[in-house]
Amino acid sequence: MTAHRPSLRSALAPVAVAALLAACAAPPQADAPAAAPDLPAGVAVPTIPATWWTSFGDARIDALVDEAVRNNRDLARAVARIDQSRAALRLASAERLPRNDAGGSAARARVSENGSVPLNGASPVGGDYRATLDVAYEVDLWSRLGRSRDAAREELLASSFARDTLRNALAAQVVQAYVSLQALDSQYALFEAAVQAQRESLRLQRLRFEAGDIAELDIRQLEAELIANDAQLPKLARARGEAERALALVLGRSPRALVEDGVARDPSPTALPPNVSLPEGLPSDLLQRRPDVQAAEARLRAAGARVDAARAAYFPSISLTASLGQQSVQLSRLTDGGSLIWSVVASLTQPIWNGGRIDAQNDLARARQREAEIDYRDTVAMAFKEARDALGARSETEQSLRNAIERERALSRAAQLTGLRFNAGESSRLDLIEAERAALAAQSQAADARRALAAAQADLFRVLGGGWQMPDEPAIKAATAPAPAVNR
Repeated sequence: MTAHRPSLRSALAPVAVAALLAACAAPPQADAPAAAPDLPAGVAVPTIPATWWTSFGDARIDALVDEAVRNNRDLARAVARIDQSRAALRLASAERLPRNDAGGSAARARVSENGSVPLNGASPVGGDYRATLDVAYEVDLWSRLGRSRDAAREELLASSFARDTLRNALAAQVVQAYVSLQALDSQYALFEAAVQAQRESLRLQRLRFEAGDIAELDIRQLEAELIANDAQLPKLARARGEAERALALVLGRSPRALVEDGVARDPSPTALPPNVSLPEGLPSDLLQRRPDVQAAEARLRAAGARVDAARAAYFPSISLTASLGQQSVQLSRLTDGGSLIWSVVASLTQPIWNGGRIDAQNDLARARQREAEIDYRDTVAMAFKEARDALGARSETEQSLRNAIERERALSRAAQLTGLRFNAGESSRLDLIEAERAALAAQSQAADARRALAAAQADLFRVLGGGWQMPDEPAIKAATAPAPAVNR
């Protein structure tokens, strides 16, 4: 397979890509999973921008992702690789253009008067002055230079897509770290409020115990529950500190800022739910627009172009050179019409024997092409797996959150009813403690379920390649667009 065939995507993508989310036809492999159903008629796919994290509607997330993009060193290296690829493309393009050189020389020399060549009265001291304009051009008859330029162009695209892959992964990591921190804040606030309420209740019950209204058993049960809940606060505080420092590390902050500066977040913590809904099906070309898939495809096209360029070395090379100038033994006569010199040369070179160099270069290019094809197939397969896993995780976390919210409501109501029964003397103190403990645990689980759903949504954005809207221009626009601001 070579990259100059009409459509590389149409040749390879159906192997696995078409079966992702809403494929129109079954993939050719017999062992491929069944395709997901198509979008229902009239259902529009929501347009998500490339900056997909803004769809969460939290300005703090937007600021954190921007900070991470500016400071992340891996992303800075990716931008540097784009600059390298862009320079390589300019170099490959320049190889196809004529080369113009201006030259000049001036020489003065003295020969021996007693040398082998008689001077016959001429002066032994002489000079030679020359000014020329030279043009050299290689006729790219076999497209060696053109295919090298095409390869450089595809490598620039691959570098740009690799940067986008890193940015998507970094944004997802920031969002997931942030919602984890929010969930810990929410859980800490729940247990802190419970401990404060239990301390006040214990104070009042001790007054009743001193008055002989209740037994010591009630006091000891309240004390045990207070100690159990109070013991959760240091654990949650430690986990919250670790999560905050982990997020600061992702943001690329300095060691001092890592320790001293906090991460700004909502003062009334609630695990962040996503506010983006997806239809039952999604078009399969979303996967084809994943940056890592496009990068692998671009590298495959580049490898095919390198094969064509290596194969062209078997054929003759044709060069045209021309020179126009002035030459004179006297500087004062350099511009005279009689000093004009010119030459036009056409040369053809056909390799005959070079110790197997061309064969080795051709074999090397073909081997690299085979490797790029395998990498492309593996990338598509991994993209398929990740997307199916992410869709499954998102569906599962949605159901888990619904169940957690229903359970939280049921147990909270049960605790209220148990409190009423306790006040009426129909339930024991232990029954009330158990009901309140179950309600508190359900509230904590609901907060974690919200975190899990937000994290699953961020991961789904990542595996689908970020935002999903059809580009207005070809992919080369993405490669030549200004790179994100990154500290160099």
